[in-house]
Amino acid sequence: MFPLAHIYMTDRILSAAPGPFARDFDDYERRLLYVGSILPDFVGGMGLSRDYWHGHGADFYDFMLRRRPADEALALGVWLHGIDGCGFDTYADEAWYSPLGWCFLRCLPYIPQAMAACGLPREYALWKSHNLVELAAELEVASLRPELGEMLMLAIHDNRVMQTVIDSLAAFDGGQEQNIRRVLQTLDERFSILNVTPEDCAAKYLSQLKRRHGITGGSVAALAGLIGQIRSDLAAEMWQWFDEVERLLVQEYRQRVNSEE
Repeated sequence: MFPLAHIYMTDRILSAAPGPFARDFDDYERRLLYVGSILPDFVGGMGLSRDYWHGHGADFYDFMLRRRPADEALALGVWLHGIDGCGFDTYADEAWYSPLGWCFLRCLPYIPQAMAACGLPREYALWKSHNLVELAAELEVASLRPELGEMLMLAIHDNRVMQTVIDSLAAFDGGQEQNIRRVLQTLDERFSILNVTPEDCAAKYLSQLKRRHGITGGSVAALAGLIGQIRSDLAAEMWQWFDEVERLLVQEYRQRVNSEE
C-alpha cells in the first residue's frame, strides 16, 4: 500500500478495542509509528534492502526492545507494514485467499486500461496495475481522514524523530546515514501526501515511472480517470476489506503478545 493507507491502518490497529497493546502511545511515539509504518517502502533509497525490511519487522522489533526500548514504536510501525503475517502488506500484496494479495487480485480487470494510460510494457503490467488500486485507496483514506497527510509530514520533519530513525538503523545494520532525511523529507514531491487528487496522484506516478524505469508515453488525464474509476468501482468492498484486515492483524498481534507473556 501507499503511505496514507499504511498510517491509517496503523492508527486503526493502535485504537482497536480491545487492542493487542497494553499501553497508550504519546505524540512522539505516534510520530515514530507513522514513520516506521512507511519506512520499508523507502529503505531502497537509503542503500538498504526493501525485501529484507518488508519481511523482517519482527527481528527489528526484537532488536529495538533489547537495545533501544524507548524507541520501540519505530520498530512496531515497521512490523505493522510488512509481509510476515503481522503487517498490512501481507494481505495487500502477498495473499488474500489466493497466492495474490487483494490489490493484485482487484487490479486484474484494469490491466489493459492501465497499460494504455501509463504506457506500460507487458512485463510491468501486473506490478504497476496493482499500484493503481493502491492509489485509489489513498484517495479513499484521504477523503475520510484528510488530516493524515499533515500528520505524516510533521512526523518526517520532526528532528528528534529523524535522528531516532538514523541512529536506530545504524545500530541495527551497522551502517551509516544514507540519505535518510532526504528520502523521507521529500516524500510529498514523489507521492500525493498533502494534495491527494486523482490528477496529482497520476502526475506523480507517471513521473516515478519515467524516473525509475524509463517508462514514458502515459497520459495524466487518462490515468487520473482510471484511478477515479477504480476508486468508484472498489470503494465499498475496499472498506469491508480494511475492516477484515484490521481484525486479522489485531488477532495476530494479540496471539503473539500473549505467547510471550
